[in-house]
Amino acid sequence: MYSDFEDDDLDSTGSQLNEEAGYVCNRCGEEIVVPLDYSEGQSQQYVEDCPVCCNPNVIFVEFDAEGEANVWSRAEQDYN
Repeated sequence: MYSDFEDDDLDSTGSQLNEEAGYVCNRCGEEIVVPLDYSEGQSQQYVEDCPVCCNPNVIFVEFDAEGEANVWSRAEQDYN
């Protein structure tokens, strides 16, 4: 059976790591799927324009001990 995952895609328990997660845009309410980058650290934040309404969101990503991602956003203008 063919798999898109390689050994580097496994966590310390041998489970496959998720490559994507989603958040809900604060302006239009659409669920947006973003790629996960485990190499950038356990706690991340960055600004990304919503691909549906083009409004900027601050995206927060936190990984737990098992490598599961928690992703959420805030409208950029509300974050300052």
